[in-house]
Amino acid sequence: MDMDNVLMANVLTIIGQLVTFYSSTRQNKKAILSFQILAMLFMSAGSLLLKGYSAIVMDGIAITRNLMSIFSLSFPGQTYVFIAIAVILGVGFNNIGPLGLLPLVANITQSIVVLNNKASARQLQFMFAFVSFCWGVYNLVIKAYAGAAFDLINMCSFLYNGIRNKEK
Repeated sequence: MDMDNVLMANVLTIIGQLVTFYSSTRQNKKAILSFQILAMLFMSAGSLLLKGYSAIVMDGIAITRNLMSIFSLSFPGQTYVFIAIAVILGVGFNNIGPLGLLPLVANITQSIVVLNNKASARQLQFMFAFVSFCWGVYNLVIKAYAGAAFDLINMCSFLYNGIRNKEK
């Protein structure tokens, strides 16, 4: 793998992770999801450089899902549709073995929580802590080391802010 690509991918991932960190401090569901979309765009660009194709596909699904939640768009069975699409594409685009399925696990978890219109900002914060853990391990595997380090920081931030958030 070209070192220039690894370096650029890690820079893009750092920017995305900083946006993710900022999203962890928001107390409102729409703000959290909006900043998550921006973060995913940066991190997807980094994943593309590192050939983390399952991550790119999962980010695309997550961006669509977050937009639907932000704009209160829904249809019957949407959670199941998003999970089915994630499983089919996640398995199909996985090019690194069993650990390449971690973005899929993160995506399924996000679909269940984000598409639940009754999910609170606090529930999102705890869910994103788990998702940060999944992505941290995946980022280690694809050599997005800066992303993995920030995933740990973001996991702690989401946990801390979830505990502090008084909204039930």
